[in-house]
Amino acid sequence: MDSGKETGYFLQSVRNLFALADKQSAPKFSDFLSEEQQAEAEPLARRLARETGMEILFWGGYEGAVRVMLGVFPDPYPPDPGLFPITGITARARKADKLEHRAIMGTLLGGQLKREMLGDLIPGEGEAYIFADERVEKALLTQFDRIGGIGVRMEKGTPEIRREDHFEPVRGTLASVRLDAAVAMLAGTGREKAAALIKEGLVSVGHIEEKNVSRRLREGDVLVIRRRGKYKLETVGEPTRKGRIPVTFQKYL
Repeated sequence: MDSGKETGYFLQSVRNLFALADKQSAPKFSDFLSEEQQAEAEPLARRLARETGMEILFWGGYEGAVRVMLGVFPDPYPPDPGLFPITGITARARKADKLEHRAIMGTLLGGQLKREMLGDLIPGEGEAYIFADERVEKALLTQFDRIGGIGVRMEKGTPEIRREDHFEPVRGTLASVRLDAAVAMLAGTGREKAAALIKEGLVSVGHIEEKNVSRRLREGDVLVIRRRGKYKLETVGEPTRKGRIPVTFQKYL
């Protein structure tokens, strides 16, 4: 399926969510959404909320979650995180055991759980936390006793989660604050190669695929260069005497 049709089907599912909430006069919830899906869904969801008088909330089980569900709330239901069908699971291991994100993901998907039923997977030493759709809670608690090669015990519930992003500054100068110039700097390549990456659909701005090489960037824009990393444009300085523009990106670690 091409990306245009896939996006069309996805946006129709957002419209269907509002229609179902209106028909049944009850809150309705999407599957877990990636950051890209959230960026696609939010403008439409906000417009439909204005048109229908309903309210919306994106929630992933804790403040700052990356993967979230979209909740649609008709009158008289106020947006309430407690109504979301999300469960939190703690996977406990020995204190010395490191439960890595890749191993958690591989184990759960290998156990026939679908990615859209899984929210954030938070790795750690001795324990990890899994946020998931309530419909797979029983499977998580009863069907998994190992993550990778590490024995674990699954327990319902998680401690309070506080998300902390970690960054590494990337500084440089650009001839102009265009997307191709920024990608060239961040990817360590020439402008032609950067333009090719953009035209191949390997770059997103604000989690939306961007193929316009000359797009102007602004402070706060988030760029994702596939296989190269995720960056936030933090500052754009005044041009130097040679006309170069100093910029600072923060690379997500």
